[in-house]
Amino acid sequence: MKKTVKQQEPKVLRTSRYRSAFLKPTTFKARDGKSVYISSDFHEKVSRIVFMLGDGKITLADYLYNVLKQHFEDFADEINTIHASKQKPIL
Repeated sequence: MKKTVKQQEPKVLRTSRYRSAFLKPTTFKARDGKSVYISSDFHEKVSRIVFMLGDGKITLADYLYNVLKQHFEDFADEINTIHASKQKPIL
C-alpha cells in the first residue's frame, strides 16, 4: 500500500498566516453586535488565545469576528449549497 505524502507548508508560514488572519484588530465594536453564549471551555480557550497571543492589541470580539469571517469565506459555497437544498417550493 502506497502512502500519499501530503505537502504541508512550513510551520513558520502557517504561524504567520494564522497571525495575519486572526490576531488583528477590526473596526467591529462589540457594543454594536449581539450577545452570544458559548461553552465555558471555549470561552476560556479563546480568552487565553486573545490574552497571550494578541499582545493587547485585539479583543475577544475582534478574534471571534476574524474567525467567523474566515469561516464564511472558506465555506461560502458549501453554506449556499446547503441553504439552496433546504428551500422548498411554496406550492
